[in-house]
Amino acid sequence: MGSKIFNVPEAATADSFRSRRPLPKRGQVKSRIAAVVLHSIVSMLSRTSYDHHQSSGKRF
Repeated sequence: MGSKIFNVPEAATADSFRSRRPLPKRGQVKSRIAAVVLHSIVSMLSRTSYDHHQSSGKRF
């Protein structure tokens, strides 16, 4: 069976996309990426610090 092709104007799909989620302003994407990276680094460092304190306490 053939594939169905919908005849939807390009402007209609672009308008519906914009109405659902606005495009980010300049710098927002980089800022979000930087925040995620910083959170990951802090989480990793705190986890290793916690693990280090736990393992040093068990040795004695």
